[in-house]
Amino acid sequence: MCPNCEKKLSLKKSFLVLSVVALGLFGMESYASGTQGGHDHSKMNHSKMDHSKMDHSKMKKGDRKSLSEAAKKSVVSALEANEALHSSFFKYDAKAVESNAMKLKKAIDAIEDKEVAKLLNFSKNKLSEIKASNDRETNNKNYHIVSMALIHIVNKYDVGSKYNAYSCPMVKKKWVQNSSKMAKVHNPYAPNMPHCGSQDSHH
Repeated sequence: MCPNCEKKLSLKKSFLVLSVVALGLFGMESYASGTQGGHDHSKMNHSKMDHSKMDHSKMKKGDRKSLSEAAKKSVVSALEANEALHSSFFKYDAKAVESNAMKLKKAIDAIEDKEVAKLLNFSKNKLSEIKASNDRETNNKNYHIVSMALIHIVNKYDVGSKYNAYSCPMVKKKWVQNSSKMAKVHNPYAPNMPHCGSQDSHH
């Protein structure tokens, strides 16, 4: 290789090395300014964040399947029966819990839409296991399983905007609540923290 070519090649290599170093320094500066500025998430007080306004499901009305008027009416009737069950769990009246569990089972039995009925079939068994003679934890577990199925229905089908999914990270359980009647979280599982939890869907 001629001396001029070697000189040009050497200059190109030097330029490339300097470019890489400069880019590295620029990246470090950007990182430093980002962490030292107002975006340091490690310094954020997460306890003051309003989790109730977070839409965890990110579901839109258009994402949900339509039901026939008859099917929608029967599903809403079941959700109304669940409101009574939710209320009896919140206040925890064991006899009312068992009675309302049976009423919800009966409302689910009345759903004629085969697809919806199939999704709630297992829930009927769990509702039958909710008894006044059980300890609360056993009933809570069964109600949580029922609630998970109802949440799936509420998120999958357009049954209006009243009913939404809620959850509590402390007890690791979920439920359906009538948001139009109760803007505040009503946790049916934890009497020591009745308003602990967040609204996970906003239909």
